[in-house]
Amino acid sequence: MKKVLAIVLLLFTFGGSAYAFALWDDLDQSTDVTITVGEGVTLTVNPETFSDGNLIPEGAVQKAGDVTEIVITFTLNLDQVVVEELDLAVTVENLLINNDATYAGLVNTVVVSPTTIHNDEVTVTVTVTLSEPADQTEYDAIKNQNITFDVTFLATEKE
Repeated sequence: MKKVLAIVLLLFTFGGSAYAFALWDDLDQSTDVTITVGEGVTLTVNPETFSDGNLIPEGAVQKAGDVTEIVITFTLNLDQVVVEELDLAVTVENLLINNDATYAGLVNTVVVSPTTIHNDEVTVTVTVTLSEPADQTEYDAIKNQNITFDVTFLATEKE
């Protein structure tokens, strides 16, 4: 009987100690985590301004309303404050005369743009000039026709 009582007493002592440590060390914890998904930044291109007139090649006889260059001005800004400046690329594409690319090579475009954009507004100018047509056929094909093109603005993170 003494042996049984000693064994029960030992089990109670060790079992109680293990239980006490289990209460002391409460290592199983959890908490809620909330992460907010951000929103993008938009490059805003404000309405452009055009110099006025009918485009003719340099050196041609000018009439009232004729100009040898057209200057288009764009103002750009970011709609959110950004931490670092972004690279800015401006390209002129899809140049057409009267919806046709045949004589588009006569139209010259020069883009003057900053290479970066940050939190300040920037100005981009596109100057359009016209080369002298090589012959009467080219002249007849482009006179009194509309010149159209796309100006693409791309702001990207610096590499």
